[in-house]
Amino acid sequence: MPLKYIRTVLFSFILFVISLSSALAQAKNWKEKDYADAIQELIGGEREYAVQSGRVDLLTEERAFEVEWANKWKNAIGQSLWYGLQTNRKPGIILILRSRKDYKYYIQLNSALNYAKLQDEIVVYIYPDDFKEKREKY
Repeated sequence: MPLKYIRTVLFSFILFVISLSSALAQAKNWKEKDYADAIQELIGGEREYAVQSGRVDLLTEERAFEVEWANKWKNAIGQSLWYGLQTNRKPGIILILRSRKDYKYYIQLNSALNYAKLQDEIVVYIYPDDFKEKREKY
């Protein structure tokens, strides 16, 4: 192979790695609002819909979603129920998982919902896993 070709491929690869690293670093610094904005771009709905004593993170035609960090799943249950009541929509929770370690919180949330027999009342999605190819579902 010509040296020029190898340099071009190597340079392209280095640029790709740098841009990927930058994107991952930026995502780690995202706030809950940034994730909610990204989810809204995927599924639509209205952000920060005002209700009595709060704001719905994401309101769609069918659901009032609380977008929450995985480790704050306990707060998300009450907020999603309240927002559902205030908007006459079904409650939903979107858990933000920043790493695979956060999956334990998803399990804890679902265990609590099953215990309280709320698993059919509150829908739970994981970001980013559940948003890769399900755009039409929401």
